[in-house]
Amino acid sequence: MLEAFAALLKALLYAGVLLCAGAVFAQATLRPPPNSSHLLSRLVRPGAALTIFSALAHVGCLFLRLGAGFDTVTLSAVFLSGVGAAMCLQITGAALLLITDPSDETARGTQLSNAALVTASFAFNGHAAAEGLTSGLVAFLHVSFAAWWFTALWVLRDACIRMEFPAVTALVMRFSAIAFGLVGGLVIAGLLLIGMLVEFANDPWLSGYGRLLALKIFLALLALALASYNKVRLTKRLAAGDASAIRSLRTTVGAELTCIGAVLVVTAVLTTYTSPHQ
Repeated sequence: MLEAFAALLKALLYAGVLLCAGAVFAQATLRPPPNSSHLLSRLVRPGAALTIFSALAHVGCLFLRLGAGFDTVTLSAVFLSGVGAAMCLQITGAALLLITDPSDETARGTQLSNAALVTASFAFNGHAAAEGLTSGLVAFLHVSFAAWWFTALWVLRDACIRMEFPAVTALVMRFSAIAFGLVGGLVIAGLLLIGMLVEFANDPWLSGYGRLLALKIFLALLALALASYNKVRLTKRLAAGDASAIRSLRTTVGAELTCIGAVLVVTAVLTTYTSPHQ
């Protein structure tokens, strides 16, 4: 029961991180029109609040799972470890995002730094951190790219619903130009992490870890296939002036967001119940 609760809290934490950090990253790079810009601003604070709540609740759940009291030894073991470092970064970065105005263009550099604090937490906790500095840095980049992709897709879907054709087309073109590099970086970072963390000789695909990892990879590939379809087919239709492509784009972007959400859930279960190094 505690493991299931811990997995739920991790999924909520991942969602909060992607929302608050990704909204800042997307705001700085996409330069969305006012309507979409306001959407991104509205995502920052709820995402930051969810991050703080989930981070605190996850640590509390960890104490319950350890079955230990709040004695000095246990407190030191938790808060002086990677778990404690990650929690401090998540709470600090999210709290700073809460107290700053997301729409303040003059504070964009500060907001980016605060968002980076949140995603940098993944370099200090988990399997990647245990492998060393390089894998921790790759994990930081992987999460940062994923955060941008998640919220940028949210902006695209909202634009397809509420904005006129010329504005949607312009936004899609900017998204496509940026996504080629960032989503490509996301894929490369993910492959590097798999290579660094998984000992294929000791972790057969038929194990619980292997099956969950395979499911995560399948969902990620499905999201990438949808992204490729958008890039190759729908973006060209929009550029050619085909307004009917907007409805198709809204559908496929919604499917991409669903796939990414499923990846978060599978990752939460994967990191709670299994480990490639047991």
